[in-house]
Amino acid sequence: MYNERRVKSRYPIELNVRYQTMGAADPVAGVGQTVNMSSSGMLISCNRSIPEGTRLKLFIEWPSLLNGTTPLQLITVGTVVRCTKIGVSLVFESYQFRTMARARSFNVTQMPERVSPSYGSADSEPRSLIAKSSS
Repeated sequence: MYNERRVKSRYPIELNVRYQTMGAADPVAGVGQTVNMSSSGMLISCNRSIPEGTRLKLFIEWPSLLNGTTPLQLITVGTVVRCTKIGVSLVFESYQFRTMARARSFNVTQMPERVSPSYGSADSEPRSLIAKSSS
């Protein structure tokens, strides 16, 4: 008998993602692609083994445009709960959608040197569209 551990259903979706470790003594940054996602976590394929318990910040290229014109990115913070040959599974601590400047298209192959709260926006402060913290 199969025993599913997840509370939320995961949906297959392939989106470009950039990630970086948070609070690690030896910081790691890289790129990958989502394999599946739910409102509480996701599986990403990447070429690195990231230990369980590691906190990650992820920048995900969102496929829809705000009002049909403004690019969006999903920014999440989560903890790695599994690392397999397929990829890294993590559970979300928080997530929010942010707008991105059209002039600077999302380039998943290049990680910024320093990630600031206004990364990816032409405005001095990005607009938060949706925010959630799990309890």
